[in-house]
Amino acid sequence: MKEGKTSKIGGFTANSLVLPLTFIIAILHVVIISLVFEANHSNTELSEMMQNCNTYQQYATNLQAGTSILSETASAFAQMPVGKDGAVNTGPLVRYAQELGKDRRGPQIAEWFRARNTGPEIQAYIDAAATKSEQMLEVQAHVIALLRSVYPLPPIPDLEAIPSVPLTEEELSMAAEERTEYARSLILDRDYSLLKASVTDNIENCHRTLQEEFGKASSACERYIASLRVWLWIVIFAIIFIMLCTFFLFFHWLILPLRSYAGQITSDKTLNQTSFIREMRQVVSAYNALLKRHNKLEAILRSAAETDALTDLPNRYSLEQYLLEIGESGGAIAVLLFDVNYLKRMNDTNGHLAGDQLLRTAGACIRECFELEGKGRCYRIGGDEFAAVLRDLSEEEVKSRIERFSLALEREKISVSVGYAYADKVDENSFGKLMKKADKFMYAQKKRIHDTDHAALDRETNC
Repeated sequence: MKEGKTSKIGGFTANSLVLPLTFIIAILHVVIISLVFEANHSNTELSEMMQNCNTYQQYATNLQAGTSILSETASAFAQMPVGKDGAVNTGPLVRYAQELGKDRRGPQIAEWFRARNTGPEIQAYIDAAATKSEQMLEVQAHVIALLRSVYPLPPIPDLEAIPSVPLTEEELSMAAEERTEYARSLILDRDYSLLKASVTDNIENCHRTLQEEFGKASSACERYIASLRVWLWIVIFAIIFIMLCTFFLFFHWLILPLRSYAGQITSDKTLNQTSFIREMRQVVSAYNALLKRHNKLEAILRSAAETDALTDLPNRYSLEQYLLEIGESGGAIAVLLFDVNYLKRMNDTNGHLAGDQLLRTAGACIRECFELEGKGRCYRIGGDEFAAVLRDLSEEEVKSRIERFSLALEREKISVSVGYAYADKVDENSFGKLMKKADKFMYAQKKRIHDTDHAALDRETNC
């Protein structure tokens, strides 16, 4: 039975199956990403269409509102140009002038729609409403000019925005009361009412057309999004099917043969190379290397304890053990070395208990900033020397940790020199170089710190 399995697998290697399947699944994932992106893009377009429709309707409403306010204030002034006290009724005119200054006049709104290419039908309604609105404005200006000739306006700055319209000789020849009645008739007659109704009708037609066009566009977009979702589910089920088939094949070609090694692996003995497929031989080789490293680790553990009693940090032997564990991991590695400054001065001036406390504080800061679950470990490797090893972090993240460590030192008011070395990919033989590089940078920083202190001391002496 075992020979049959070997013969069946012999025609295939893992790569001959994995690479095509990986390529197919990768393409399908790209398709999924594209479908999701397209669906999101379509949803965004739908939201933008809704927002644009609301904006267009708001601007159309602004045109109607502005026209209405101008008409109402002009009409209010025409019907009551003076108050009961005989003073000119400037309230409606001030509101009229203020409305004239707003950006919702007919031509402004029409130009705004034209700049956005909203379509010929909508533009026609807006242009018609804008034209009628301007015609109403001409009537209003004429009415106000007639009344101003009868009731001079007080010097109010806001009223200067109201345009001045010259009157005809016939109008100037009218009596004051006739001129007032004529002005009222202009703004209350049928022609003016038709202009006002035309503005309202055109704006309502614009709203209706906008709703219809948005409804058609949104329905088409929703149908497109629905089709994208159908294709997305099809691709997802295709990936699931391919993965199930792949699992079935690998179960028969790899997992079942691996079971034959179970008894040998549990015996902690070196496995013999066999004539299985290349991936099987790689598994055997990896196990033998792992067993060799395991035995080496046991020898290290037997030679020394793992924890430093003073700082409760792992010691140098633990560091060596850890380096053996990750010796061939191939991931990014950062090695950091630390040296506590002024430990001897602390011991000489305050006693060894204070020096011990300084070491404990330094160790706590190092652990706080560099001990990460699965990615960072800290060690005390000598009297005033510490080390940390960080894995699978970018160099920017390592520098960020060092900056955080500097802040912790400032908080605790202690001085520790630090140096680090970083490599994107290392093997077991590279750690020595990293340690030397980190040690070089650490002592360079230590020298700068001491040189700075000596210089400061010399300045104080000279003073």
